Amino acid sequence: MGAAACVLLMTHRSQAHSLSLVFERYGSTTDLGLNVQDVAFLWFTNSSDKSYCLPMMGGTNTFQRDTPIGYASGSYMIRWEFGDQVSPGLQVSFEGLGLCHVVAPHSAVRIRLPLQPRGEQRRVAVLCAAMPSGSPRAFWTNGIGLSILRTLPRSVGKKLLFSQPAVLRVWCDRELSHPDERLAN
Repeated sequence: MGAAACVLLMTHRSQAHSLSLVFERYGSTTDLGLNVQDVAFLWFTNSSDKSYCLPMMGGTNTFQRDTPIGYASGSYMIRWEFGDQVSPGLQVSFEGLGLCHVVAPHSAVRIRLPLQPRGEQRRVAVLCAAMPSGSPRAFWTNGIGLSILRTLPRSVGKKLLFSQPAVLRVWCDRELSHPDERLAN
């Protein structure tokens, strides 16, 4: 009886608890133009049974090594939002997110976010979306739905046939501020 209850509890975990964004440390990075940027390093953890996409800034691969050449450790710069800039009615399209880093079930990835100018402390969230399922919606695959689908432009039909995943915001476990400000207080 106890084992059955444990299995039921494990399989019905809420989505909110299966994704987390945890602060690691403050630091800085240097890009190819030798510009130094203050950043916060965080861990995005996916403890669910689904894969999630994290859209990278600029729609390009933002992986940057944190150690000398030859080691695989590094971080990605992911699209984010600040708590004071989120619009309640804002809808972000999954198609418009660009290149994404896929986080497999029961895994984590290290990310970095640029810090705001000194004196600002903000809540931050990264954007993510569950990987779209490969199966089309049932209504559009037979009968009336299929005949309607054939008359529509291909781009519209594709949107109707496959559901777009919701874009989620995963909030950091703490507010971020510039490290110099933190030491002064």
